[in-house]
Parts: sequence; structure tokens; C-alpha cells
Amino acid sequence: MPRRFPKYLKIAHQIGDRRVEKVLCTIFEREKQAYVEAEKIYNEMMEEVEARREYRHGIILELMKLEIDYVLDECLDVLRAAEQEDFAEISRLIQMSHAAVIRAGEKGRMVNKLRKLK
Repeated sequence: MPRRFPKYLKIAHQIGDRRVEKVLCTIFEREKQAYVEAEKIYNEMMEEVEARREYRHGIILELMKLEIDYVLDECLDVLRAAEQEDFAEISRLIQMSHAAVIRAGEKGRMVNKLRKLK
């Protein structure tokens, strides 16, 4: 293989095989694994945000039981706004996790097709 393909040659050297389908299969396997790991990270982040939101919601419920005055109203408004931001972040993380699963599936299908060529 000419030196014009340094990335291809690097991967071929790593796996010990210069066949195109083997190199492509390795590339797609690595990408699939990266997307699977990304999905796990998104799910962990989602759990952390959900725990923070639940804790904050408990504080909101306790403050609502107290006598309401101007200062508490402001605090409640700030806490409710933060809770809404947490909902938005959870929604974004769900979308990103879903996208990572879809991409991992696409890469997995490509790996299966390439393995059939062997």
C-alpha cells in the first residue's frame, strides 16, 4: 500500500492484516464500541441529574409547607426554574443516548455485512 494512506496503514499494522474488509471491520467495531460507551456515559449523567432534581424537588415541597413570604417566594421560583432546567437536561441526555444507540446499531450492521464478505 502506498504511503498516501497512512491512517489505513496504521490500522492495518495494528491488527496485522492489510485486507480492506478487515481494516474497515476494525474501524466500525471501534466506532460501535465508542458509541456504546457514550450511551453508558449519557445514562450515568442522566441518573445524576435525576437524583439532583429529586433532591431539589424535596426541598421545594418542604419550603411550600412553610409560611410564605417574599423571600421564600423568590427562592421557590429559583428552585422551580432550576428544576425545569434539569428536566430539559434530562430530555437532552435521553436524546443523545438514543442517538448513540442508533449509531452503534448502524455500525454493528456494517460490521456484520463486512464479516459476511470474509
